[in-house]
Amino acid sequence: MKILRKIFIFIGLFSLAFFLLRNSEYYTTKLLFSDLGGITWLYSAIGIIFSIIAAFTIQKEWEQWNNLVDAVKSEVDALEELRLWSVHFPAKIKSKFHTAIRNYLKIVIQEEWTRSEKNEECDMTGQSLDLFHDAFFEIFDKKPELMTASFTIFTDVLRYRGQRIHYINRHMPLILRRTLVLAVNLVIFLSLFIAVKSIWLDYIFTLSIAVLTYTVYLVIDDLEHPLRPGGWHLTRKDYQCLLDKINSQN
Repeated sequence: MKILRKIFIFIGLFSLAFFLLRNSEYYTTKLLFSDLGGITWLYSAIGIIFSIIAAFTIQKEWEQWNNLVDAVKSEVDALEELRLWSVHFPAKIKSKFHTAIRNYLKIVIQEEWTRSEKNEECDMTGQSLDLFHDAFFEIFDKKPELMTASFTIFTDVLRYRGQRIHYINRHMPLILRRTLVLAVNLVIFLSLFIAVKSIWLDYIFTLSIAVLTYTVYLVIDDLEHPLRPGGWHLTRKDYQCLLDKINSQN
């Protein structure tokens, strides 16, 4: 809904600019009856350049989005596997692992998720990982035969967590973003100066070009911020579901 609201606001502002320019004396005397020559071909070239940049950016952002979703799902699955594997431990060690997993999930949900959105580090995550280390020392002392498999699963948790943080904080290069913004503005602004004698035909085609261009930019911007509410919004739902499952069994 937020994207639709932005699009409607854009349509209103663009329509205002269109009719103000269309009814101006400059447009009537200078543009409408002038020979545009190769301007339409030049505008088409700008549109093609924008299309290439947009296609490349969307492909990269979409790939990154899929990698981020896979990292989150894999991290939760690894934590669930560690929880199930802990059934083979003595009651005391099992309780320690459940406490460590529960504490880790709470910190991810309540602290780390919000801080990741702001590109900030969460100090409490290190404390939650210390609980896992204590549990592993207990395994090494009491059940050394289970140590290798347990640590392998925990290594998966750390690897997928690292991937999640990496893809959340990975943004498109500044020069690419500025080039994209420049191309969007050029396509939208220059579309106002392609003169067509029928005002409504001109309005329909010009508005269509502008809205499509702006929507493409909104899609890229939405993919660029996966934790921000939008069409592609990564939530804490998977972590919360696992936490609820653990709480219900203890």
